[in-house]
Amino acid sequence: MDCSSVTTRIAAFLDGQLGVSECEQFVMHIEACSECAELVMKLECQQFMPLDTKTQKAICGRPEFWNDMDCVLDTHLDQMVLTKTACLGPWHSRRIAMPVPMIAAYAAAMVLAVVWGMQQQDRAVTAEVASEHLGQQLESERRLAAQPTPPATSSTYKVVTYTPERGTF
Repeated sequence: MDCSSVTTRIAAFLDGQLGVSECEQFVMHIEACSECAELVMKLECQQFMPLDTKTQKAICGRPEFWNDMDCVLDTHLDQMVLTKTACLGPWHSRRIAMPVPMIAAYAAAMVLAVVWGMQQQDRAVTAEVASEHLGQQLESERRLAAQPTPPATSSTYKVVTYTPERGTF
């Protein structure tokens, strides 16, 4: 239950018209929220007693009075909620309550993501170094293939010409 639902259900709480589970949720919220608890205490201090039908007719004179009163009170309570949310300030200064296990899970996920990223970066650096080394080896093989080393001085060259008619060297 949040502040807006508490403010709309205060009268029912004070009159004892809430169900058991709703009353428990109401009380749990009041114990956690000091502003709502203060509002309930102020209304309880007034010692409001519900009027019976005969007294209601004697006081207001017309049957729509209480419906109009409920509309006015709802409007005022809505304005209270709007001013409360408007006075919270900038988004970075708001306090957001999150359960501790959720915070721990989020922190663990962030640590895992950072570690995984670092491993991927190390793998990329290693692959780049290996690729560069293989490129150097390939270039040296190409140079060797383009410029064969001269034979040793002890061997002699035999000049051979190709003649297409005979098909031999």
